[in-house]
Amino acid sequence: MITCHTMRAAVILSATLFVSGTLLLLLAETTGLMVPTAHTALLLVFTGVLTLAVAFAIAVLPGNAQRLGNCLH
Repeated sequence: MITCHTMRAAVILSATLFVSGTLLLLLAETTGLMVPTAHTALLLVFTGVLTLAVAFAIAVLPGNAQRLGNCLH
């Protein structure tokens, strides 16, 4: 069951993954381990975007949209 708390957690997880991937990419450019670090950073960024896309897709479903409309922002 999707609740306001679950959607908030999904958005926070997505933002955390995206920011950590971006910071890891910046770190990868300054270290000698460019390829493995850059791949990990890219995976983190894509996972963050995918998490946000799934949360959005779940939120716009008809039954969930009505339930989530009552959330306090």
